[in-house]
Amino acid sequence: MNPTPGGDVAGRPGHLQVGDVVEGRYELRRDLGRGAGGVVFEAFHRFTQRLVALKIVAPDVPAAQLGQLRVRLVREARALAMARHPGIVEVLDGGIVDDGTPYLVMEKLEGRTLEGLLAARSRISAEETAAVMFQLCDAMDVAHRSGVVHRDLKPGNIFVVRERDGRERVKVVDFGTAQIAHSDEGKLSAVGAILGTPGYMAPEQLLAQGDVDALADVYALGVTMFECLTGTMPYEGNYQRVLLQVCSDDAPPNVRTRFPAVTEAVAAVVQRAIAKKPAERFQSVLGLARAIHEAIPSAGDQTSFLGPPPPSRFGPASVSDPRQRRRAPRAPYVTPVHVVLPRGSVDGRSEDISEGGLLVITRQRCEPNQRATVRFALPIEGRVVSCDADVRWVRAARPDASDGARAIGLEFVETTPALRASIARYVEAMGGGTPV
Repeated sequence: MNPTPGGDVAGRPGHLQVGDVVEGRYELRRDLGRGAGGVVFEAFHRFTQRLVALKIVAPDVPAAQLGQLRVRLVREARALAMARHPGIVEVLDGGIVDDGTPYLVMEKLEGRTLEGLLAARSRISAEETAAVMFQLCDAMDVAHRSGVVHRDLKPGNIFVVRERDGRERVKVVDFGTAQIAHSDEGKLSAVGAILGTPGYMAPEQLLAQGDVDALADVYALGVTMFECLTGTMPYEGNYQRVLLQVCSDDAPPNVRTRFPAVTEAVAAVVQRAIAKKPAERFQSVLGLARAIHEAIPSAGDQTSFLGPPPPSRFGPASVSDPRQRRRAPRAPYVTPVHVVLPRGSVDGRSEDISEGGLLVITRQRCEPNQRATVRFALPIEGRVVSCDADVRWVRAARPDASDGARAIGLEFVETTPALRASIARYVEAMGGGTPV
């Protein structure tokens, strides 16, 4: 790790910050997110001039956990290298900084998480759910055949992005808890430790019954499908509460009890995917995909969550209805956001941006119709700015869930011309301006 004009970072384990340069190549532009012991930066590769995502162990990790998290990051890099697929985030590079901390370089995704989409819309249709699941099953089939089990599949780790050809692609991210078959590396955690998110974890994973196999991912996809269709989860709460429900003799909840419009055929698919006993589930993700196709034969594998794609360069220009256009075109944009309210504050991440405001996803409670001050990093420049905004609306897929994701619509108030121009340049560069 090389020092930069912004300060010498050598000798400060993992204490990377915006402005630092990693190994003379990766210039850190802005913070993309933090969690689970890691921090992800947007980085500029000086040689190719490409923007990438650089992940490294967070600086505030307790010393006792540092070794385990370093092993986990290396494991994630190798899992991504083994499970190469257009539906899995691509690993580009990696290395080790002066203090021995590994870093991982991946393609930078701009899009919406499935978690954010569900927070804003509560639920999606059976056809949309099927399209998401077809792409996920295709990607995870390659991962499983490569010997990689994700172990933390959930809407927060599923991105919807726009490809260069205009089509949407569903991508799986965060292989930080992945299991690699026949690996000769040490265990990621002590025997009996729990890795994953309780509500999406299969019973055998919750009970820490040794190594889990691909059927744990089948279960997590079934829970994700349940959530897409109903806006709820089969089991919610902390680890202890979920474990008690999963270990009971009761059958898993039926989708139709939560949302009766779901057909019996689709409900049967979900019920089998989330069966408590592994032997009663689909025995592969392809088996799950085939069953979904039989239950929803009209469904395709393409989604349209990000709005219509840009018009073809070779066909006639599309003419959209002005009434369907937003006052300010938007584009996907992910960055941490801090919202200061009259009473307290909210931390979250943005999922899209326009000259008019931000869509923010958070797990903290927030009330609409109040003035706030929002702090975030501008796209392209990476400069952190603060401005006033009105909280126009708040939506939650699961309003009663204390830890559920919430979508917040923020409308900027009296922004500067420079701020609006900066955002407008980014939206235009991302192909914004299409109806949504």
